[in-house]
Parts: sequence; C-alpha cells; structure tokens
Amino acid sequence: MVYAILSKAIWPLYTAVVMMNYFDQFEEKIVNFNTHFAVEKKELDLVVETFRNAPVYTITESAGSLNSYQYFLYPFKGFSLVSHRLNAFLGRYLAKLVAPETEVIVTIDADGIGVASFVAAELDLPLIIAKPFHYQQNCVEFIQEAGYHRRTMYMPALIQGKKTAIVDCMVSTGGTIAGMVAAIQKIPGTAVTGILCVNNKSNYGSQVDNILGIPYTYLIESKINGEGRVDAHSSHALRLAFWQEIDQKFYALTEDCSAFSKISKQGYRVGSVIVDANTFEILSWGFRRGHLHGEQDALSMLKINFPDWENRQLTLYSTMEPCVYRNNVGHTPCADLIADIPQIRWVIIGSKDTSDYRICGEGIKRLVERGKNIRLIENNQVFRAEDAVEIRQFSIPTTV
Repeated sequence: MVYAILSKAIWPLYTAVVMMNYFDQFEEKIVNFNTHFAVEKKELDLVVETFRNAPVYTITESAGSLNSYQYFLYPFKGFSLVSHRLNAFLGRYLAKLVAPETEVIVTIDADGIGVASFVAAELDLPLIIAKPFHYQQNCVEFIQEAGYHRRTMYMPALIQGKKTAIVDCMVSTGGTIAGMVAAIQKIPGTAVTGILCVNNKSNYGSQVDNILGIPYTYLIESKINGEGRVDAHSSHALRLAFWQEIDQKFYALTEDCSAFSKISKQGYRVGSVIVDANTFEILSWGFRRGHLHGEQDALSMLKINFPDWENRQLTLYSTMEPCVYRNNVGHTPCADLIADIPQIRWVIIGSKDTSDYRICGEGIKRLVERGKNIRLIENNQVFRAEDAVEIRQFSIPTTV
C-alpha cells in the first residue's frame, strides 16, 4: 500500500526529470546544428570568394581555338595557396549531382583531376583519366582543343560498355568536353550520363544545361568583367543541392522534435522547426500538446523569443501537412497561421495528412495559393507559388 502511494507520488516527478533531460539533449542538438550549418555556409562563401579573387590574364599568341584568350587562374590549379579542403567541399557537392546509374568517373589530365578524384572517392567509383600518352594500352585518340592550346589525348577503351560521367574543373569554350564526349562515343556500348564541372566561365559561351545533348551541371557561374575581375556566384544546381541537404537534416531534427508530441487520435505525432533562411539559425521549435498544434507552438515561440523575427527570411519545417480547419473554437488553422507570415517563403513538409480527407493535399494547396513554396520530403515533390523565385537564395555572410 505504502509502495503504491510512493510510486504514485514519485512517478510524475520522475517523468518530469526524464522529459527535462530529453529537452536538454534536444537543445544541445540544436546548438550543434547551428554550428554545423554556419561552418557549411562559411565554406561556400570562401569558395565563391576564392574565384572572385583569382588573378586574370590574357593570352594573345594562343595555340588554341582563339587568337586572344582571357582567363583566370583556376584556384585549385596548384599555383595558389588555397586550402585543398575547399576542393574536397566542391567534390562532395558534385558527387551529389552524378546520375545514380553512373559506373565510372572520367576526367582529363588537367586541372580537373583533383575534384574528379574527390567525386570518385565519395561515390566509391573508378576514376579514368584521359592522358597525352597511351602507355601501350588500347585507347581512342582525340584532340583536346581549348581556348589557348591544342593537343592529342588518349581515352582508355577499357570503359567499353560502361555508363560514365565526365567531371572536369571548368567549361569555357567547350572544346575539351567536346573532345572527351566524341572519344567516349566512339567506344562501343559506352554512354555518358552527365557532364559535371566546378565552374562555367561564360565569356566564350552561354550558360546552358546540356552540351551536345548531354545533361551539363556546374557549381560556380563565373565571367571576367570589363574591369578585368572575376564575377562569380553559386549556381542554381549548387544552391539546390545545398538546400536539399539542409532540408533533410533540419527535417530529421523536426522528427526528433515530434517525439515530445501528444499522439493524435489518428496515431501520429507532429513536430515543427523554424529556421532563419539566411543564417541557418534554428529560431524556434514546437510540438503538438493539448489543443496546441506543432506549427502553432513553433510560431508562438518564434514571436516571443525573437522580437526581430519580422526582419528575417524564414523556412518552416513540419512533420505533417498543416491543418486547414480546427475543431477547437478560437484556434486558427495552421495553414492560415503560416500563410499570414510573409517572411516564411518555404515550408518543408514530411508527408500529407492522409488520415483526414479534409486536410490531405488541401493544406499544401492553401499555402501555395497564399504564396508559399512547398517541398514534400516523402517524395521530394516541390510545389511552387506562381510568384515564387526560382530557387532559395542565401546572401547574408555567416560567421561562426
């Protein structure tokens, strides 16, 4: 009897202590996330700045396709005291863009070897390098004609029958890539799944999404301007890959947050996290409790803890599609609460609410109609508002 009374008295205290411990662990994870993404953003800023600071030269007696060729010193050529960690950073992001069916990474004996090595290692794939000598091996001979030089190269024929991806440092005139594609296509049964480069230099060509009909992706867009300096910024593909990685990790944190949630009648929990879209700082988080929904809780916490929230660009994450109606009098549907905040441009949702036909798909529809962009984690589907920008930006420098 006494044991039962003590147990009844102690159990709520024990539960509260356990929950406080869970909260402390979650808060610690938030701090670690903020630090990680600040570092990641700083790396990206450094990469772009490295290109902008590259020295520019002009070759007037060219042996290549142009009589006068203006170029900048590629930061990872081996003639700059630039941390090679940044090259590894670029290789990691290029690897994310390689077609999944690719069996071999192919590059040429030039500045792209470094980043191609990182890509091949990241994907655990063989790396084949076209060389200026055949080493008595079966090869396809081809001409590499760049803007400032021309030479004979040899593509190893052992890639026959393989699905290959070409990885290089830069496309400028396109002559090097054209030669590699032509050589690979001469090898029976061999295909090119894509062309991936660190940098697209548009002084001698436009920024395109394919070369010779093959998908072409690059990370940095650059051009030598009229003042003889390099204009550079991250490409659409890099920003997209960057945001997809961020979304996956922040969404995983949102699922952790949902563990604190009250279980709904339909048997699910809901967690929500709000992030500064420029600095990647986690501003608030919430979960379903009582009549309070997860998104509603996170928005309330945001407004209480950050008086400057109206001056920020925000991304909201939620494990479940926001509701479009409430049974409880005095509570606004979460989709409307989110839609009323113009600072929220993107809403990342785990899954549709298939347990309620009145909400399923309607929460997404309402948000899109109110100018929000949606990404659905369960199938990576994106719904864009009509007036949406093409891709999320990040323009404010981050410091750690």
